[in-house]
Amino acid sequence: MKNNTIALLALAASCLFAVNNLPAAASSAECDSGVRLRVSSYNIRYDSAKDGESGNSWDARKAAVADLIKQSQIDVVGTQEGDERQMADLKKLLPEYDYVAHPYGGKQGNIHTAAIVYRSDKYKVLDKGVFWFSETPNEKSIGWDATDTRICTWAKMKDNASGREFYFFTAHFYWRYVTARQNSGPLMVRMVREITKGSLPVICTGDFNSPDTTPQYKAITEYLKDAYHATATPPLGPKDTNMGAGNFRGEPRGRIDFVFINDRTKVLNYTVLTSTYDKGRHPSDHLPIVCDVLLTK
Repeated sequence: MKNNTIALLALAASCLFAVNNLPAAASSAECDSGVRLRVSSYNIRYDSAKDGESGNSWDARKAAVADLIKQSQIDVVGTQEGDERQMADLKKLLPEYDYVAHPYGGKQGNIHTAAIVYRSDKYKVLDKGVFWFSETPNEKSIGWDATDTRICTWAKMKDNASGREFYFFTAHFYWRYVTARQNSGPLMVRMVREITKGSLPVICTGDFNSPDTTPQYKAITEYLKDAYHATATPPLGPKDTNMGAGNFRGEPRGRIDFVFINDRTKVLNYTVLTSTYDKGRHPSDHLPIVCDVLLTK
């Protein structure tokens, strides 16, 4: 597939930001086989004081994050880590979008959010909720050997043009210790089953802090399909998505961000964007995954 380069807005620093290798945007209109939309998973990196010391503060890169979402024509994106101020900033920069979010992380469970950012003119949130990756997923809690809360935010959504309904999830697994990650995979599947009841298309995004060789990945893919393998056309961009905590330059070195779908959803294409701004900086220390999907009837 021919690579496309879309010139984005000039940033304050007068640097050009480009979205690379992204197929032409899919129409969200209903067709004979279903409804098309463009979805994404994107860990946007929290507002770290250390990032400011390296020139990668949120205030320096927030316009680049917003431009990537807008110029990539993403319909719905599941984000991780952005705090409430970061999400408010994105809403100001993206007035055509709205979001649902829930806080998690840190000793008080409120330093990050897992958010679903969506085109409010095209989609409506019918229901929403959150569950915790722990032994008690329906109440705020820290699970297993983790040291802070980790969650999944979900929304039942409707495509306004067609009336087609679907579920969208965005998750962030714990990163440091093994037991929490291993148990989060089976729990994720159980909760998705309980919430959706298998009746509608499902799109599940997130930073799972787990490569595809782990038991938790295998548990998820017993029920959901990895979009990387399910895409109808060859994946574009690098396979890996994570550049490491606070590293905004260079090549990614691990595939820990995923888009999963159920059997009522088809993946038309799969792209990992390598877009940069300000002389080679990435807007986050994770690369976003962008997929055009079809919600089948």
